[in-house]
Formats: sequence, structure tokens, C-alpha cells
Amino acid sequence: MPRPTDTVVTAHVTSRRKLLAGATGLIALASLNACSTPEATETAPVAHAETPKTPDEVLKALKEGNQRYLSNELQHPNQDEERRDEQAEHQSPFALIHGCVDSRVTPELLFDQGIGDLFVTRTAGAVLDDTLVGSMEFAVSEPYSVPLLVILGHTACGAVTGTLQAMEKNADNPELPGEMDDFAEQIAPVARKENVSGSDADAVNKVVKANAIAVAQQLVERSVIIRKAVQEKRTRVVSAVYDLQTGEVSWLES
Repeated sequence: MPRPTDTVVTAHVTSRRKLLAGATGLIALASLNACSTPEATETAPVAHAETPKTPDEVLKALKEGNQRYLSNELQHPNQDEERRDEQAEHQSPFALIHGCVDSRVTPELLFDQGIGDLFVTRTAGAVLDDTLVGSMEFAVSEPYSVPLLVILGHTACGAVTGTLQAMEKNADNPELPGEMDDFAEQIAPVARKENVSGSDADAVNKVVKANAIAVAQQLVERSVIIRKAVQEKRTRVVSAVYDLQTGEVSWLES
């Protein structure tokens, strides 16, 4: 049978353990709170965002989305179950973004858009081919008639870098393996026009910018359907460059 003094000692030890456990929990909670910086928080999701209708409205929506991406105040609009079910019946994109295949340049993320908001086409270096132009014509035609086509280049583009390196070996006839020659043939004339030399970061980014503008111009010249939509001011074609390090999209034409 335990003595009274044993009971007192046991109770004292138990109380001390509870006190220590409680203090440890408070310290852990305080540490978690200290780690929760404003930069790590996001705004509440927006179930359904209003669909922009005109080229100006679409451009504004994309610029605002990129600003949310930059400030880490993402809204993740149009990404709920209701939106998914709704768009399963009929999609309603308001822009087409044509960019590079680079895995770090995802239009829905960097413009903070959701399901059914964007048509997206991608090729290495954001160059054009017949099937791609046809896809863009599809986007500006009924029933979609998207008000904005964006040609989106990005800094440190591998396709541009590879082309410039090939030009260092043979300026007149740069060659890349296999079908990669296709994008080199389109990027090389842009590089020559810009009078760049070498393949350092400055040279690459200069050609990236010039190429985005050149592709936008080529698209309008190449497609009767898109040119007509632009002339009638139903559609606008703009160029932009995405910075891989900062996350910012710089608009070259609007």
C-alpha cells in the first residue's frame, strides 16, 4: 500500500509533466505562427470570375492576373467543381496564349486563370507552323471569337540559345539535330536582323523579344482569317516576354 508521501510525489511529477507538455505545445505553436509569413498566404479562391469581352478588357485581366502571381495573391478563379462541370458542355475561353514548350512557362499559372479561360498553344521558341496557325484561326472563329492572341516568349529560351550557338558554328546555315532545324530556320533570320553576336544571356534575350514581335507580325500576314479579325477590331495580336527569374510578363505591343 503506497504511503501518503508517495502519492504526493507522484502527483507532483504528473503535474510537472503536464506543465512541460503544455509549455512545449505553446512553443511549437509560436514557432508555427512565426513561420507563417504574409508572403506564404493566398487570397480566398474566387469561384467564378467575370469573363472579359473586348481586347482591352482581356489584356487588363491578364495583366492583373500576372500581378497577382507576382505578389503571391493568387485567386485561382474558375477552378471549382461547378466550373469544371459547366465547361464540360461548352468552353468559353477569352484569349489564346501561344508560347514556348518550356515547362516553367505555364500560362494558366502565370496569368492566374482557370478552367476554360485560355486556349494555349506551344512550340519551341514559340515559332509557327501550318497546324498551329490553323489552331489560332479556330480560336478567333465562331463560336469562340477570342478577342486577344498573345505571342509569349521567355527569357533564357533554349530554342533561341540553341539557334544562336548553331549560328556561331555556321552563321549562314545553322543546323540543329532532327526536326529541331525547323525552329532554327525561323529564329535565325530574326537573330540576323537584330545583328546579335554570340549566345550569351543578353544576346538570347534580345532575340527572344524580337522573335515574339516577329511571330505576331508573321501570324497576321500569314492568316487571312486572323488578319480580317484584326482589321475589324474583333481580335488583337500582342507580344510579351515572361521573365523566368522574376515571374513578370513584359508587354511589348498592345
